[in-house]
Amino acid sequence: MSSSRDNKDWVNTKPPSDGDSSDVDTQVGGSFHGNDTFGEDTNAVNVQSAMDEYQDLKRELSRQSRKASLVPSQLEEGIEGEDFNLDSFLKGLTGQNTLPKQLGVVWRDLQVKGLAADAHTIPTVYNFIWNNLQFWKRFGWGVGGTEKTILHDFNGFCKQGEMLLVLGRPGAGCSSLLKVISNMRQGFTTVNGKVSFGGIDADIFAKEFQGQVCYNGEEDLHYATLTLKQTLEFALRTKTPGNRLPEETKTEFVNKILYMLGNMLGLTKQMDTLVGSAFIRGLSGGERKRLSIAEQMTTSSSINCWDCSTRGLDAASALDYVRSLRIMTDILGKTTVATLYQASNSIFNTFDKVLVLDEGRCIYFGPADQAKAYFEGLGYYSPPRKSTPDFLTGLCNPLEREITPGFEDKVPLDAVAFETRYKESTIYKEMMAELEAYEAIAEKDNHEEKFRHAVEEEHQKRASRSAPYTASFYQQVKALTIRQFYLLIMDKEALISRYGTILIQGLITASCFYMNPLTGQGAFSRAGAIFFSVIFNTFVAQSELVRFMLGRPILEKHKQYALYRPSAFYFAQVLLDIPFSIAQVLLFQLCTYFMMGLNLTAGRFFTYLITMFFINMSTIGFFRFFGAISPSFFVATQLSSFVIITLYNYTGYIVSYNKMHKWLFWIFWLNPLAYGTKSLLINEMQGQTYSCEGLGNAIPFGPTYNDWNYKTCIMPGGIPGESTVSGDAYLTTALSYDVGSIWAPDFVVVVAFFIFFTLASALAMDWTKSAGASSLTRLYLPGKAPKQRTVEQEAHRRRLQQQVTNNMDQVSTGTTFSWQHVNYTVPIKGGSLQLLNDISGIVKPGHLTALMGSSGAGKTTLLDVLARRKTIGNVEGLVYLNDEALMRDFERITGYCEQMDVHQPAVTVREALRFSAYLRQPADVPESEKNAYVETIMQLLEMEDIADAQIGDVESGFGISVEERKRLTIGMELVGKPQLLFLDEPTSGLDAQSSFNIIRFIRKLADAGWPVLCTIHQPSAILFDHFDHLLLLVRGGKTAYYGPIGPDARTMIDYFEANGGPICSPEANPAEYILEVVGAGTSAKKSSNQDWAAVWSSSKEAKALDQELDLIHQKADKSPTRPAQTYATSLWYQFYLVHKRMMTSYWRAPEYNVGRFINIMATSLVTGFTYWKLGHSVSDLQEKLFALFTTFIMVFTIIILAQPSFIVQRIYFRKEYASRFYSWLPWSISAVLVEIPYILFYAGFFMFGLYWTAGMRNVAEAGGYFYLVFSTITVWAAVLGYIIASIAETPTIASVLNPLVMSLLVLFCGLMNAPRAMPYFWRVWMYVLDPFKYYIEGLTVNEMQGMKVECTPDDLIKFTPPPGQTCAEYTAAFFATPGATGYLDNPQAVQPEQCGYCLYNTGDEFYETIYEWSGADKWRNFGILLCYLAFNIFLVIGLVYLRRKPRR
Repeated sequence: MSSSRDNKDWVNTKPPSDGDSSDVDTQVGGSFHGNDTFGEDTNAVNVQSAMDEYQDLKRELSRQSRKASLVPSQLEEGIEGEDFNLDSFLKGLTGQNTLPKQLGVVWRDLQVKGLAADAHTIPTVYNFIWNNLQFWKRFGWGVGGTEKTILHDFNGFCKQGEMLLVLGRPGAGCSSLLKVISNMRQGFTTVNGKVSFGGIDADIFAKEFQGQVCYNGEEDLHYATLTLKQTLEFALRTKTPGNRLPEETKTEFVNKILYMLGNMLGLTKQMDTLVGSAFIRGLSGGERKRLSIAEQMTTSSSINCWDCSTRGLDAASALDYVRSLRIMTDILGKTTVATLYQASNSIFNTFDKVLVLDEGRCIYFGPADQAKAYFEGLGYYSPPRKSTPDFLTGLCNPLEREITPGFEDKVPLDAVAFETRYKESTIYKEMMAELEAYEAIAEKDNHEEKFRHAVEEEHQKRASRSAPYTASFYQQVKALTIRQFYLLIMDKEALISRYGTILIQGLITASCFYMNPLTGQGAFSRAGAIFFSVIFNTFVAQSELVRFMLGRPILEKHKQYALYRPSAFYFAQVLLDIPFSIAQVLLFQLCTYFMMGLNLTAGRFFTYLITMFFINMSTIGFFRFFGAISPSFFVATQLSSFVIITLYNYTGYIVSYNKMHKWLFWIFWLNPLAYGTKSLLINEMQGQTYSCEGLGNAIPFGPTYNDWNYKTCIMPGGIPGESTVSGDAYLTTALSYDVGSIWAPDFVVVVAFFIFFTLASALAMDWTKSAGASSLTRLYLPGKAPKQRTVEQEAHRRRLQQQVTNNMDQVSTGTTFSWQHVNYTVPIKGGSLQLLNDISGIVKPGHLTALMGSSGAGKTTLLDVLARRKTIGNVEGLVYLNDEALMRDFERITGYCEQMDVHQPAVTVREALRFSAYLRQPADVPESEKNAYVETIMQLLEMEDIADAQIGDVESGFGISVEERKRLTIGMELVGKPQLLFLDEPTSGLDAQSSFNIIRFIRKLADAGWPVLCTIHQPSAILFDHFDHLLLLVRGGKTAYYGPIGPDARTMIDYFEANGGPICSPEANPAEYILEVVGAGTSAKKSSNQDWAAVWSSSKEAKALDQELDLIHQKADKSPTRPAQTYATSLWYQFYLVHKRMMTSYWRAPEYNVGRFINIMATSLVTGFTYWKLGHSVSDLQEKLFALFTTFIMVFTIIILAQPSFIVQRIYFRKEYASRFYSWLPWSISAVLVEIPYILFYAGFFMFGLYWTAGMRNVAEAGGYFYLVFSTITVWAAVLGYIIASIAETPTIASVLNPLVMSLLVLFCGLMNAPRAMPYFWRVWMYVLDPFKYYIEGLTVNEMQGMKVECTPDDLIKFTPPPGQTCAEYTAAFFATPGATGYLDNPQAVQPEQCGYCLYNTGDEFYETIYEWSGADKWRNFGILLCYLAFNIFLVIGLVYLRRKPRR
């Protein structure tokens, strides 16, 4: 095959199997003769028509180019203009007459090693701490664990314009090979040998040509809330070269390419459809796959690796997908390497070469069309109707392969023998000769130099030639800004929540600080209002952290594609932040500024606005910076929360600068909030004058004290003899502020911090490597990692597995399940949509019924309806189980293997299976019997090696593989011994042998009496033979056929042939034949013009089915009275198992729990040393109060951290509750109880860090009370986090609601605004209802009750006594006044000496005077907090009940 394909010779140069007319299925005389395609629809994504479409567009673009580039005189002279070359664009060129950017890949002596199973154990809180204490292991000393070889030495290559298929069973090393080719080598300990790309070494290629080799995994990573068109437009904007048609805008050009891609890949009608996800309705699975292809086509990468990307697609869509790859490879001259499971012959024939791996060894590498003959030549037999890929992978399984008689002693039997025989073969020699020739041609033609030139030339104008990015930095930011705008406005729920929160909080804050008077008390409230506004804006900024972290997987994919610099992504976010932040700050200011009575001059209003805007922007940058440098959301939240609490303490408002200790005062100078708060307070108070008239504003006060010559304002900054205090004096005296620094340095520094965090975050995103591993790492229980088996041990294991299915017990009571006239409609905007239309069927004991149909026909919807999983929409129809209406035990006695593999990641496979068996098998079955059955199922599903492995999470890089999760999903249902089994795509993502094992086992279940209804997407002929009945759906949710399949599928085929369908040839796969007949695949083209739903409804088979179902309906018991249990076990036993599992999951979450401990400990120590050894002066009392205030700011961290954990755990609960594993009550109680021991532990250490360092009362009762109250409020906070998460449903909405809830709790506790200064409306109910009021009152009373206040000289308020009177004589009337507090420091002083007055005599006077609190309520407050905790717990239980079912 030539290294590149000229389009005009494409049909001739391409291997016949790829689209030559000689190999396309043709309908001759009304019958199908499949050339190993088994009747698949070759027109779904038609290779030739896509090529024609491409050539037409190419000619049109060239014609327009010539027309626009020539003036009329040139046309007359016959001068030809420069053509626009679409090939050049798609092949990555930026100009004409340049070299094609095409490159093959070669690997020699490739050996890949990774850590063996014993190298990793499941992390727990204990071993996490112990491992981190063993610091020497970070330097590689004493690290245990052995290496295992994943890929053994072998050679191979894939030339440009070729497609290579990599086949092998799970664990053979297929994915590892693709990842090594893609330069994704994290997670491998050793990669030996040489991988080169057209002569360029892999290390150099990874560094200089990032994005030229792309890897696409099983999962499709896209923004769910963007449309397909927006997704592709964005990719095109970052990859479109500057060379376009003259006078053509970039938008016009992008639209033309979109048109071509849409037509080529069958996506034109879906352009304005949301991409969607598992939780957002959008594109189908097949459409998302093709979107992934289109996105990679726009990247202009030279080498594309596709890893099991047909997972979840039906046979027709999978073929469409691979044909799309063929189109991409041929048009663009790309190099395509793919691994596929359960590939049909049509798919297989699309590839040029095939590589077969077994246990990491290459047992075949050569032309695809010679592979089958090669192994048959070795002595292996390929049964009829077994596809070639299934035959090739089956050779690796001793139980599956078949040996031709007479060759029993000659065939190779293990991977080493296969490898040896292959290396002795002619094909191996030919491949090595072709490899040598290819390398020689690459060197002779100077592929490396041409490629370098081509890459340099594809860059846009002003784009750096040394960077791998096509677009300039400006164009990247521009494209990202447009995408970011769409992301923000499409998420309307989050937008409404965000600005709704601002509006509500703004109005409440304004009413709480309504029209602050220009008095001493008003000055305190005014400063509190401004400080609160700063804190609230930081709370809102923290919600951005959730959104920032959620987009990280897509960012990593685009980083690999080299679409843009991560820093460009950050700058785009900042650009979009500006208008949204202005709107946010302005909305809050308009709500608060005028109502709070702040300084009403235009200059001060706009100074407040711009300062608050930059505070908001700098704090958003602050939180994102921690997101950029942190590996996970938990780490980012813990780090940022600790730092932000410290910054609150060092704004200069809570602790004034002159009160800061020398060891931590430097924090003030590094604190953007300090400069921002300072600037806002100076802006408000500078030049203002505060009156000291009125009760409590001056000393002494009373009816006899009218002469201001002998009085003083108690407001800081007051001068003896003056009745007013200037704002400047207050700022200088109380807060140590320099009133001349409002713009420089204060405002300038806030702006500087914004710039600093922007640059730091951008650089961190550019330089921080992905935390995700390139391969999944299994984590085992200590000492439970499996050892490598010998050949004899493996053969023995397989024999035992084969025996399992032969020992099935007969089910004593066969179950019959029927449904008649089932309709399902869902509400949509402007009406309703019918998804299922009059569907009927029956599954009897021993029936194994296949549910098939095209994508979007409603297969999964029907299963959801029949399994009673739908919570949205209207279901109609008659459904009976054993001739009686469904009862409340239906969900428990039926098993439903859903398409999504949702499992609790913290437990092991064995623990998960036992959990299911214990809860779902009858309570009277002994535990030992349940355990034995679990072991049997694990043996059947080949899960012995992963039995003690943690399930884990694919995104984290730790856990079992996607394929193993599918087997676990099936196992979780089988261990419950259900009476009726629903399976949704049980073989999706599995290799042929695993699929065969599972379908064979399900067949055994059916033979033993179990009725089974199973959707299946890609059945081979051999798999399809196991089914005896078929329910076939077509688009619109209508029935095309229901009935027996018959021997050799003749009953089913005869029905279609008799009703106008094409003749099915004997060699065709019946399953693919019927899908093709009714029009599956992307184009929905049918081989006949029949309306198969109408044909069915008028057929005699449909009438016979209706008669049978009518008979069931007539004799069915509509109101059965038999005892039916919703759950198999008691509530207590459910609680025991659920709580035990939840405790296990918490113990195995060290990042969460140890992280929380470090966060709490660090906060307590910094707070303790900030308020080091506080004394008994008036200023110390205020600081003690703020030290206690810091404790409940800390509590907010607990709220934020509790929510993601709860939301994730709820996903597993809902799935298990739907199957009636257990009730909602045990789970909701366990969710609360599991937090308590950890929080009690944290509270104790928090107290150790803060209590004594801050100089709190060293009395047993006081210390015990502090611990009790702090523990209670912390548990209450965690449960409050659950409540918010229950209401919000998603982390994004929860993060938006958090600031509202938190700020309300702070606002009305009495600290920000003293109760007597609070408006009556709020004081009589909101203040009384705020639990933080009782918390802070209890702690304050506990600390200050009975304390003797000793004023320092700075605390004393000085005033002059009248002539001839001592201070005591002058103030006698004052101290006789009710409500008078404090004492005189020098009662006998006379003029000219001034009286020194201390505001408070005891701590009791302090909290009674200002806050109206009482020492008698100390234990009452604790009791009220317990009541609040109990209320929260009951509320969570109630919300869990109300939200126990997901919306589906």
